[in-house]
Amino acid sequence: MISLFEKMEREIGRKNILQTVLPNYITDNLKKEYTLRPYQIEAFQRFILFDSTDFNGKPQKPFHLLYNMATGSGKTLIMAGLILYLFQKGYYNFLFFVNNNNIILKTKDNFLNEKSTKYLFNDKIVINGKRVYVKEVNSFEESDNYNINIKFTTIQQLHIDLNNIKENSVTIDDFRYNKLVLIADEAHHLVKGTKTGNLSGSWENTVKTIHESNNDNILLEFTATIDTETAELIKHYQDKVIYKYDLAAFRKDKYSKEICLIRSMYNEQDRIIQALILNLYRQELAAIKNINLKPVILFKAKKTIKESEQ
Repeated sequence: MISLFEKMEREIGRKNILQTVLPNYITDNLKKEYTLRPYQIEAFQRFILFDSTDFNGKPQKPFHLLYNMATGSGKTLIMAGLILYLFQKGYYNFLFFVNNNNIILKTKDNFLNEKSTKYLFNDKIVINGKRVYVKEVNSFEESDNYNINIKFTTIQQLHIDLNNIKENSVTIDDFRYNKLVLIADEAHHLVKGTKTGNLSGSWENTVKTIHESNNDNILLEFTATIDTETAELIKHYQDKVIYKYDLAAFRKDKYSKEICLIRSMYNEQDRIIQALILNLYRQELAAIKNINLKPVILFKAKKTIKESEQ
């Protein structure tokens, strides 16, 4: 069975994909400093064609798609552009979730903090001649049909809220009556149920319940890490990978930093000393060149967190 990524090229044609023109409401509303790279443009082109074209083997609704893109390639920028596209298509509610609070804080800067250097949108978002604001909401009862409404949460908290109903927490009814776009970052953390063959009571099942609560819902997953060895996960993502731009392609196109691996046969203590000396040398060399540089060292054990702490 061929993947969705390959199926689109076969049915639509790569030439047609690359000739797709991005709507102005995407390019005009992303921050001007973020010049779109060719692979980022293609990421949008593929979604636009997927949305607007019928082809053999196109998945059934509710749509569930995965972007497998290298770390540093601009996955969050793709999220921002897709939010603009889907808002123009009548989607006003967006649920962003991930497994880590730190990522939520960074993403809020990307989407909400206009003063942040990491903010992804233009100073004014204008779609169809009207000013649009990006709003953070605690529940979709607070949302409206004039702005982009985003709820940020961890998958753990989402699972707790949906399975332990209390005042002001989200319930399945929040998702049932209004179509929704679910955006899952670091999505490889969310498929343990599929991997083990047991969805019951899992985070993955919570997401599945929300996703399937409305046939017009869309689930967009993003990850740099996709399991290509587990048969269950290969089958699971077969019809979902809409775009693949992995580290090998990222490096080949010369967008990534070059990595230099240095192996040493010394014992553990001597390797640590070696790393410290090398780090100090880098800092001194930078100072001579008038470069403000603070090198970082990470010491990590092969197996457990406990070993790493020691």
